[in-house]
Amino acid sequence: MKLSLYKEDVIKQESGSPLYIDDGCFYVKRVGTAEYHKQIEELRKSEYGFAPKEVDNNLLIALWLSEYGVTGWDDILDEEGYELNFSRRNARIVFNNPAFYLGLNSLLINHGSDYANYLFDAVSEDIEQIKKN
Repeated sequence: MKLSLYKEDVIKQESGSPLYIDDGCFYVKRVGTAEYHKQIEELRKSEYGFAPKEVDNNLLIALWLSEYGVTGWDDILDEEGYELNFSRRNARIVFNNPAFYLGLNSLLINHGSDYANYLFDAVSEDIEQIKKN
């Protein structure tokens, strides 16, 4: 087994990996990084305080997606068919809507959790090798 087959692109982790759904595209940061865990903990504390008895994980995921996790989108249409430009405000409207928790939000989190979406592209690795020579 070649370890390089599992080498992730740190830039993709931070800037977001594209998730194409129909004609649209969301750019999703990597789930599971130290930064992700820190952000989730900050959101948990700001939403629930320091010793919550219950936490709505769907809400935490929605908050993370709207504030940090989705770095942009292309060709996303609102319910009336008009293009919805990416902004943190629009992200909050979309991801914090409970109607999207188990559908869209789950797709985005699953994408962010899959290491294969953040692997170095062969072309990127070739470019890095050329730079070193």
